[in-house]
Amino acid sequence: MPLLEQLGTAHLLFAIGALALGAFVQGAAGFGFGLVSVPLLIWAGLDLHQAVAVLGTTVLTQTAAGSWKFRKHIVWRDMPGMMVGRMIGVPIGLVIMAWLTAGGVELMKQGVGVVLLGVVALTALLRPKPRERVSKKWVPAVSLSSGVLSGTTGMGGPPLVLWVVSHDWSTQRTRAFLWVLFLQLMPVQLGLMLWKFGGELWWAIAGGLVMTPVVVFMGNCGAKVGSRWSRQTLRRVTLGMLVVLAVVSIASPWLR
Repeated sequence: MPLLEQLGTAHLLFAIGALALGAFVQGAAGFGFGLVSVPLLIWAGLDLHQAVAVLGTTVLTQTAAGSWKFRKHIVWRDMPGMMVGRMIGVPIGLVIMAWLTAGGVELMKQGVGVVLLGVVALTALLRPKPRERVSKKWVPAVSLSSGVLSGTTGMGGPPLVLWVVSHDWSTQRTRAFLWVLFLQLMPVQLGLMLWKFGGELWWAIAGGLVMTPVVVFMGNCGAKVGSRWSRQTLRRVTLGMLVVLAVVSIASPWLR
């Protein structure tokens, strides 16, 4: 079903605003695109799998460009364990996604809200000190949880972010690591979603492609604003906004 017919003009504009806001937050704070956009896209009227498909398409084009730009900073020995774990986790996440979608819009909102609140709690509480090396025993847990979260809600980034901030890597190596992992997984995830949910997702993928220039522009705007704020202020504002989104999503059946 075309998104305009499903949502109507007002909700479609709200969905565009959701992606723009998520991209702005990502540009300003360095994280939060999916965490902001997915809950708002569901409030706009998209099903969970449609929201993740729209988001994933914009992420795919961005990470392809970023991976190419920072290709000289890719350290391939960092990748195999993370890639395998994320590939295993995505199908598990898609099963949970299908269950949430079948449960209706309120269950989708609440499921995403619970995940979002958990991510915020981990981000706020866990502040690992950077070091040269982190034990490889953490790779399966980090990669599998990232894959499950990505498959369920499109929010697979936080476990990977916690992993990279535990290392004393350069900014370029960190970005290359994240972009390559996102780029590697997203075509597989979109392919599995098309197989699981059918051809209706093509409209969501097309919507993501159309929105990509807006997402890139808003990300650049966010980066300019973020450069004027302290990192601590950006972190507090972003986490506060995510808490509000999570609470509203969880409480949605009682807010109607």
